[in-house]
Amino acid sequence: MRKVLGLAAYRRLLLGYALNELAWGVGTVALSILVYRRTGSAIDTSGFFLAAAFVPALLAPGFVTRMDGLQMRTVLPLLYLIEAAAFALLAWLAGRFALAPVLGVALFDGVIALVARSLARATTAAVLTPAGLLREGNAITNAAFSVCYMVGPALGGAIVALGNTQTALLTDSGLFGAMSLTLAAGALAGATGERPKARGRLRAAVMYARTQGPIRNLLLFQAASVLFFAMSIPIEVVLAQKTLHAGAGGYGALLSAWGAGAVVGSAVYARWHGRSTRVLLGAGGAAVGTGLVVMGLAPTIAVVIPGAVLGGLGNGIVVVAARSAFQEYVEAEWLVRVTGLSESIQEAVPGLGFVLGGALTAASGARVALVVAGAGGLVVTATVRWLLPLQEPVRASSAELEPA
Repeated sequence: MRKVLGLAAYRRLLLGYALNELAWGVGTVALSILVYRRTGSAIDTSGFFLAAAFVPALLAPGFVTRMDGLQMRTVLPLLYLIEAAAFALLAWLAGRFALAPVLGVALFDGVIALVARSLARATTAAVLTPAGLLREGNAITNAAFSVCYMVGPALGGAIVALGNTQTALLTDSGLFGAMSLTLAAGALAGATGERPKARGRLRAAVMYARTQGPIRNLLLFQAASVLFFAMSIPIEVVLAQKTLHAGAGGYGALLSAWGAGAVVGSAVYARWHGRSTRVLLGAGGAAVGTGLVVMGLAPTIAVVIPGAVLGGLGNGIVVVAARSAFQEYVEAEWLVRVTGLSESIQEAVPGLGFVLGGALTAASGARVALVVAGAGGLVVTATVRWLLPLQEPVRASSAELEPA
C-alpha cells in the first residue's frame, strides 16, 4: 500500500475517484427523490435513470475515442468543471421543477460523467502498470470508492431530509469543483505518444474487443449480469419510500448499507486478488444475486439492510475484479478505447434493466421485481465458468485491427 500511495499522480486520481463517488451518491439520492416526489411515478423515476445513464452510454464512446491521447491534466479538470456547472443548473431547476428540463440536464451531465470516468480509469491504469502495482492500486481505489458509495447516499438523504434537494445539488456542484482543482494540481499519465487516427477509432476498438477471448467474454458477462443487477436501481427508491415507508433516510440507509458491503468486498478482493478472475466474478456475482433476493423478501427495512450489505459485498468484488482483468488483458494503446466500451456497457445495458425494473414494479410491486432481478443475476453468474476459461488467449496484432 505504501508503494502505491507513494505515486503522486495516483494520489490525485484516488482523491478524484473518492469525491466523484461521493458526489454520485448525493446527486442520485437528491434527483431520484425529487423526481419521484414530484411525479409519484415509478416509470418517471426509471426515466430519470435512463436519461442519466442509458442515453449517455450510447453517446459517450465516440467522445472517449476522440480524447484518446490528449493531456489528461487539462481534459479531466475541464470535464469536472463542466459537471460542477451542470449541478448548479440542476439546483436552480429543482426550485422550478419541470420533468423535461431536469432530464435534459441529467442526460448532458451523464455524458460528461461517463467520458470523465472512462478517461480517469484508463489514466489510473497508465500510472499503476509501469510500477507493477495495478491490482494493488485497484484494490485501494475500490475501497475508497466503496466508502464513498456508503457515505454519499447517507449524506444525500440527510441533506434532503434536513434541508432540500437544492442544497444537495449545490453540494454536488462544490464537490465537482474540488475534483477539478485536485486533478489540475500536477501531471498525469497520458498523451505520451502519437494520437491514433480519428477516423474509425471506435470501430477498431469494437473489432479488437471481439478478437480477444477474455475481453469479449468479460464484456458478455458484464452485459448479462449488469442487466439484472441494474433492475434494482429504480426499484430501491420505491421499496424504501412506498413499500416500507422508510422515507428519504431509509433510502439513504439502504444505499449506504450496500456501500458498507462494498467496502468489505474490496477487503476480500485485496486479500484474494491472486485468485482467478472467474472465481472472483462467480463468488461476487452469487453474493449480489442472493442479496437482491433477500431484499425483495424482507418484511422491514431492518431486514433489507443485511441483504444490501451482502449485495454490496459481491459488488465490491465484481467491480474491481472485472476492472483489473480488463486492464491486464488490454494492450496499452487500446486501453482508453476499450475502457470506454466497458464503461458504456455498464451504463447502456442498465437502461433495459431500468425499464424492466420499473415495469415489474408498476405491475407487481417492488418485492417481486427485486426477487426476479436477483434470480436472473444468479442464473447469469452460473455461466461464468464457461464464459471465462482459464487459458490465455492468442492476441491479434494491432496492425491487423486498425481499419484502413
